[in-house]
Amino acid sequence: MIELLKYLANNLEPEQLLEVAHIVSKHPDMIDQETFIEMVNAVEGFELREIDKSEYDYMKERFERMDRAIEIKRNSEIHKLLKDNNIDLN
Repeated sequence: MIELLKYLANNLEPEQLLEVAHIVSKHPDMIDQETFIEMVNAVEGFELREIDKSEYDYMKERFERMDRAIEIKRNSEIHKLLKDNNIDLN
């Protein structure tokens, strides 16, 4: 299986290889994680690597903060539009 995947990684177009990676991701028992990561990384523009729990938690928290900041900015813009157009917030 590993040799087949290496062959595919060397001979498929990036889009085709990504499709194979997608199929394998739905059936994780088909392949070990290291080979899967290697296969995905062979697609130009992708870099997949394993991270530990603390790094995952940090990234999750950072994305949540970004989402909150975007929501605050969006609400601020709505409030400004309403105020500029003399529309009551009630």
